[in-house]
Amino acid sequence: MSKKYKVWIFWALMLIGALLVVSQSSYSDGDDAFFYQYTNSMGFGEYLSWRYQTWVGRMSGEAFVYLAFRLGLGFWRVVNAVMLVLLPMGVLRLSEKAAGIGVHSEEAIGPCAAAVGGYFLMNIMTVGYAAVWVNGSIFYTWTFTAGVWAMMPLADLVFDTGAFSNRQLIYAIPCSVIAAMSIEQMGAVLIAFEGLSILSLLIQKKRIPAVIWIQTAITFVAFVILFMAPGNEMRVASEITTWMPGYKELSVGNHLFMTIQWMLSSFANEGKAFFIAIWTAGFLLLMKSKKAKVYQILAVVFSVVALLPYAGISFFSEMGIGYIDIEQCLTELPTWQTMTTQNRIAFFWWIAAVLFTMVLLWKVTGHSVFISMVFLGGIASEAVLYFSPTIYASGARVYYLTDLMYLFIILWMVMRMDSEKKKNLFIAGVAALGVINFLSQYSIMLLKL
Repeated sequence: MSKKYKVWIFWALMLIGALLVVSQSSYSDGDDAFFYQYTNSMGFGEYLSWRYQTWVGRMSGEAFVYLAFRLGLGFWRVVNAVMLVLLPMGVLRLSEKAAGIGVHSEEAIGPCAAAVGGYFLMNIMTVGYAAVWVNGSIFYTWTFTAGVWAMMPLADLVFDTGAFSNRQLIYAIPCSVIAAMSIEQMGAVLIAFEGLSILSLLIQKKRIPAVIWIQTAITFVAFVILFMAPGNEMRVASEITTWMPGYKELSVGNHLFMTIQWMLSSFANEGKAFFIAIWTAGFLLLMKSKKAKVYQILAVVFSVVALLPYAGISFFSEMGIGYIDIEQCLTELPTWQTMTTQNRIAFFWWIAAVLFTMVLLWKVTGHSVFISMVFLGGIASEAVLYFSPTIYASGARVYYLTDLMYLFIILWMVMRMDSEKKKNLFIAGVAALGVINFLSQYSIMLLKL
């Protein structure tokens, strides 16, 4: 049997596995019940107009919600399983294009397994909220998948893969609209990528195909329409009252601290496996460099400390927000003054960890501005929650896009390893880390079920 057929068998098995997982999901008592009631009592246009006027401008996500809740769980389960396959497949293809090797994932199972392993590196609540929960999966997994595939022709042009074709825009433009009018994080990342792609093409080739200008313009217009929704202001006012009454009284300094604390806590807890994988890949990429021992030692130190929570040691990961119940209105906001000495040590440790990661990536990528931008983009996709009173109430699903961007970096680094032995060793290590990460949260999953 050829390698190509083995790979497609792998993806077929992945699809079957995804179907088995989502077959256990049903409508929740909260938001799902709300969407089921209103989508089944209104016409399509009536429903979208009502949501746009009174709550949110995420029209593509809302359109999919209407379709899914009208057609039932069977439809959602099949489509969601397909999206759960297309998402890591798309991230992997983008990483291969960016690494300058074309698309080789059709011939090797290892990179495919590493891409799928990204789900196991995530916090189990991130996967639950963004990939398995009915309405959450529609807004996040479906629209993020569209965003990833919208970038394919851009990647082919920027990285000069030779695979660009105007025909790619047949799917890329609709995907761009879907992504731009869903979750604001995804729309912002897509527009940023399109803008950087145009800038790069202008510098490199002095010429940009008209279809790319068209795709970018359509994406921008869709994103503007999202933000122009009259319901946005009403939604924010309602969310302040419901989730964070003290939001408007926050000073800039306190607000900034609160956002940084929350972000660092997410890296130390929900996102630690991705940082460990990046540091490990960096270690392997620097093995032949005699001037990189300091980087390797620091990569080991930061990795070991990040592993401590798996052993029940939270000294370097607890930053003083563990008391927050995301399902309750938050009346006591975190402040620097309420942090303990231990909280502050963890806070500064993870500032150092993030800065080190930036320096490490700059070193191992040969000073790649692009990879640095992707890493900073992962930070920015969480930092935008500065503007939201639901920074805590939104739950772990807001880490989803950051995780996907860091998965892209990890896969890119795998492609740049100089031997199959290193690649296989790393992929096996990531698989083991994924198993540990999953098992460490198994009790949480059982509790939620």
